[in-house]
Amino acid sequence: MPSEKILIIDDEQIIVDLCLDILGKEGYQVQSAPSGEIALRLADTEQFHLLVVDMLMPGMDGLETFDAFKKKHSDILGVLSTAHGTMETALQAMDIGISGFLNKPFTPAKLVQVVKDSFNKAALLKENTRLQTLIPLYKLGEKFILSQTREEVLNELIKAIKTQTGAQKISVMIYIKKENRLHIAASIGINKDLINKVRITPGENISGWVFQNGEPVILNGGPNDNPKFTHILKCKDISAAISFPLKARDRTLGVLNISRIKSGSNFTHSDIEMLSIICSQAVMALENLRIMEERSEKIRMRTLFEQYVAPEVAEVLISHGQNPLDVGEIKNITILFADIRNFTPLVQRLPLETLRTFLNDFFDLVTQVIFRFKGTLDKFMGDAVLAIFGSPVPLSEPHNAAISTAAKMLENFAGLKEFWSAKADHFEDIGLGIGISSGEVFLGNVGSKQRLDYTVLGTDVNLSQRLASEAASNEILISESVTRHMGSQFQITKESMRDIKGLANPVKVFTINSI
Repeated sequence: MPSEKILIIDDEQIIVDLCLDILGKEGYQVQSAPSGEIALRLADTEQFHLLVVDMLMPGMDGLETFDAFKKKHSDILGVLSTAHGTMETALQAMDIGISGFLNKPFTPAKLVQVVKDSFNKAALLKENTRLQTLIPLYKLGEKFILSQTREEVLNELIKAIKTQTGAQKISVMIYIKKENRLHIAASIGINKDLINKVRITPGENISGWVFQNGEPVILNGGPNDNPKFTHILKCKDISAAISFPLKARDRTLGVLNISRIKSGSNFTHSDIEMLSIICSQAVMALENLRIMEERSEKIRMRTLFEQYVAPEVAEVLISHGQNPLDVGEIKNITILFADIRNFTPLVQRLPLETLRTFLNDFFDLVTQVIFRFKGTLDKFMGDAVLAIFGSPVPLSEPHNAAISTAAKMLENFAGLKEFWSAKADHFEDIGLGIGISSGEVFLGNVGSKQRLDYTVLGTDVNLSQRLASEAASNEILISESVTRHMGSQFQITKESMRDIKGLANPVKVFTINSI
């Protein structure tokens, strides 16, 4: 049963009550003070072993309070709690002797663990004067944070470990989730052939055990030091070794292995503490890099997707974690193809700059309509456009969305035609033909990593294009597959069977009446 006395310094009563209750149940003697000034008055009459002090309080802040308290009782231990921790704050706290940190909100288990760790750290400090190097070690974080790549962080980690331990062999193993294996990502003193061959499954060998359990292992004096691992210790000339987990907040990233060969002093729990400090900073740098890479990748994905879909649709795709370079599947969707009737004469009669401006207006018009009904813009082709409905973002009624898109296109195209006809008589003869079909298609990236071509392939893609070609100006033709699921609000006229170029058999064609 612990006999240590703890003082909680915090102006949030709910935090104070939590600490008093939880730490009291653990057997500690616990008191509280709502401010640094009151806590310092208690220091004149009471002897405490540890302070749990909030960073932000009325009057003196947590660092000032602890620093003043320590001048009265030099051996006091400190745990700093804060909702807005930074590396600068951590370094300042360590500089004045604080040994534990709590990020608000914290759980009872985290509170107990940090307090216990603080007392354990104090015991270790007394056992080994080497722990006086703890403060300088925290400044290694600056080097880690300045690293631009994972490789740079790991190399800095190995250099720091080499300097602090003098180990001849050091390796950092990183877990590759897709393979469910640990790979050597950085090392010194390790044979290159071995680096390429070593693949460790979680739970396998010492490194796998450490990764799976998240606990460090010390081996001193050969295989007899830790009988649990004697049967899997392969290198018999190791005189001392540590296998240490690289742990982030919610997962273990990998394992650090260090060893002294043939001769050298044993490793101790003070070395574990030293590794904990160095590795935690390296892991923080790795996590920062990961977050920045994910943010950069998200921006890249949004830029790519917004070329094809509405911004809100792009956000849905990104939030679902889909990478367009990996997308490729068979889906049942609805396809819309629209092209301009009598466009070729315009090419022969009008300046190219005028045609370019007109097409920009046309494509802007159809794009807005497609996005309005949650469709995906597949591509522009000359004076035509291909759009899909129902994927990659599911729609409950993709057929209706496609028909509504077609109807709105015709309505807006009429206004566009009127506008341009006022500029040149040649535009009076143009029209818009639209074809819609549905069925199973391949949907995904077709092309290369250098160029994203998110597109569709299949019979119904060809059919929608042929229907658009068959359609008269300002007409919408749909296939039989679309009629099976379309809403009752749309009126259709069945036409005779048509021979469609590129298709072996005649198909049933339907016309959408005025909407």
